[in-house]
Amino acid sequence: MSIYLDNSATTKVRPEVLEAMLPYLQDKFGNPSSIHAKGREARAAMDRARQETADLIGCEANEIYFASCGTLANNVALLGRARFVEANGLNRHLVVSSIEHPSVLGPAQYLESSGFKVTYLPVDKAGIVDLEKLEKALLEGASMVSIMWANNEIGTVEPMQTIGKLVQDVSSRQGREIFHHSDSVQVIGKLKVDMKELPLSAISFSGHKFGAPKGIGALFLRRLVNVMPIIFGGGQEMGLMPGTEPLANIVALGEAARLARIEQAEAEGRLRRYQERLLAAVKGIGGVEITGPQEIELRLPGHLSICAEGYEGEALVMKGDLKGLAVSSGSACHRGIIEPSSVLKAIGLSHDKAMGSLRISVGKDTTEADVERACTILGGMFKVKQR
Repeated sequence: MSIYLDNSATTKVRPEVLEAMLPYLQDKFGNPSSIHAKGREARAAMDRARQETADLIGCEANEIYFASCGTLANNVALLGRARFVEANGLNRHLVVSSIEHPSVLGPAQYLESSGFKVTYLPVDKAGIVDLEKLEKALLEGASMVSIMWANNEIGTVEPMQTIGKLVQDVSSRQGREIFHHSDSVQVIGKLKVDMKELPLSAISFSGHKFGAPKGIGALFLRRLVNVMPIIFGGGQEMGLMPGTEPLANIVALGEAARLARIEQAEAEGRLRRYQERLLAAVKGIGGVEITGPQEIELRLPGHLSICAEGYEGEALVMKGDLKGLAVSSGSACHRGIIEPSSVLKAIGLSHDKAMGSLRISVGKDTTEADVERACTILGGMFKVKQR
């Protein structure tokens, strides 16, 4: 029987979530924009899901905009805000970290090619952004900031409270609004989030990271913060995410959010225990290094990333797969050439070490027996070098 430890890539749809969404694929199939009974039924279900999603992150329901995925939410936040910046003659200066997901780096590079100044913040070996350089960029007039809350590859959780306060302080001192967005795809469902306590303008997240199906996510956009549309249609989701709403997936996101909120503390504690066991096991494997933060409290619960010089990550993934263990690697094949992750290079790993990277991420369905067997398999994977 296989052991799935790639939950940072995607999670299994929860049975409760599947049960909740099925009626909206069958009898309750109405269009939420229709005013007849079927439409009103659909609209009511969507409103409930919006409230549950809002409750998960501690915001108002009218601050949640459903999106097809985190990638779309990131693009709408950044490119939509950039439209507002240009339309209102604000400083065309965006700040991002050097370890962002491609759905943030892509828009940043597009804006840079369109005349925006983009500051790419360096990170230390743990993946923590340089706060002094962030403050410098803000004082130089940056009007937009996007810093990933938790990194998908190395598990680093950025000090978002500190970052948010810094952006807020500079904004207040200079008497201007600085748009502060965060790709929060890896955080939601794993850590407690309360947007009433965090001074961010917007965050993006995706349901398939915490038990909903692929194809549904959300953008939190704080009330009175302006983002202009980048796609156009019938005006759904206040014009930011137009198109007929995927009702069943929205209901699924709401149910996954409800369950995640109820179970958050227990789930985080369990993921931490399994994480500590895996951490202890890999520390005993010769030649293997932990990448990202060494302190477990600075990492995502349940997340572990390692590297070993003289190995190839893709080969290690296949070796694990043959033994019944599903994990992932930071190295990837592009046009037939295996290249190390840009994130691993950004934290200072050599090319050879970055090539031999693995990411291990436990989830809701992981058992103690799974973890123990995974520890044994991991130990065996590094006994014979691949090259």
